[in-house]
Amino acid sequence: MAEGIPAEQIPAAVHRSGHGEPLLLLHGVLLTWQSWGAVLDDLAADHTLLAPTLPGHFGGPEAAHPVTVGSLIDHCERLLDESGWETAHIAGNSLGGWIALELAARGRARSCTAIAPAGFWRTPAASEALLRKFRAFGPILGIGPGHRPAVPSLVRSLLVPLLAHRPADVPNTLAKAMAEAVTRCDIAEDLAADPGLSTGFTTLESLSTPTTVLLPAYDRVLPAHLYSELTATPTVEIRHLPDLGHVPMLEAPDLITAEIRATIARAPAPAQSS
Repeated sequence: MAEGIPAEQIPAAVHRSGHGEPLLLLHGVLLTWQSWGAVLDDLAADHTLLAPTLPGHFGGPEAAHPVTVGSLIDHCERLLDESGWETAHIAGNSLGGWIALELAARGRARSCTAIAPAGFWRTPAASEALLRKFRAFGPILGIGPGHRPAVPSLVRSLLVPLLAHRPADVPNTLAKAMAEAVTRCDIAEDLAADPGLSTGFTTLESLSTPTTVLLPAYDRVLPAHLYSELTATPTVEIRHLPDLGHVPMLEAPDLITAEIRATIARAPAPAQSS
C-alpha cells in the first residue's frame, strides 16, 4: 500500500495529542487522519485526541480482507478498548461519520458528530449509484487494483473540488496529503462488495447520545438526493452547512471545530472520581 514511499513520507497510523476528555476522530474512505487538518490542534487544547487511519488506508494498519463496514466499526471499538476508553466523544466524516453513529448505537459515544455521513441511503439504489460513480471516476485517480497512480498534480486537480466547495481555501499541504492518500488505499473494492453497504445506518431515531448530523450544502460525493429524509429528535440535531463540501474541515476548520464543541457541550458532564 505504501510500497516505494520513503518511510518519513508515510503518515503515522494513529495521531494522538492533547489532554482532557477523550475524543475519537474518524476520517472518510480513501483518506487518512490528516484530513482533520487544523481541527486537530484546536481540539487538542482541551481534549485527548485519538485520530486513527483506518485499516487498508495510507499509513494505516494492514487490512484483513475482505474488509466490511462492520469490520471497520469493530476495529474502531477495539481502539477505544485499547485506549482504556469505555466511552468517548466521537466525530466522523463520510464513512467515519457512519462508523461514529454505529459506535454511538453501541453505547460507546458520549456525544456524536457525524459530518456528511455515509449510510443514510434514500433507497438501496442510492448506494448503488454512489458505487457506479466511484467505479467510473476511480481509475482516473489510480484507485483500485491494476490502476497505476495518476500524476499527482492531476489527482489534486480532480480530487480537491470533489472534497471542498472552495478548493482555493484548502491549504496546499493538505491537498497534497489527500491526493497521496487516495491512490494508496487498498480496500475500496472490498467495501464496494460489502453486502451490508446498501443497508446503511437505520437507527438514528433511537440514539440516546447527543448527536449532530452535519450536511454540507455542496457535497459532490454524497449529494442530497442520495440521503433519506432525516428527522430531528430530542437528542439528534440535523444541521446544514452552507457553502461547504464533503470534507468541510479542509476548508472551514474553525466552523467544524465549533460544531464538534457544540455537540460535546450537550453531553452530560463526566462523573468526577472521588
